[in-house]
Amino acid sequence: MGNLIFKCPRTGMNVQHWLEEPKPGDPTCSYETVVCKACTRLHFINRDTRKLLGEKE
Repeated sequence: MGNLIFKCPRTGMNVQHWLEEPKPGDPTCSYETVVCKACTRLHFINRDTRKLLGEKE
């Protein structure tokens, strides 16, 4: 998948994270847990849409 930049909902900072390519047989509509480098908390990113869980469209 490559690099992903998302906005931390806690700090409002842009955070860069690397997502690995999905393996064969992995569900396509799933969330990846990432440790945020801005606030050190866990966030969930949808592998298909590349958006945070709960992020508005």
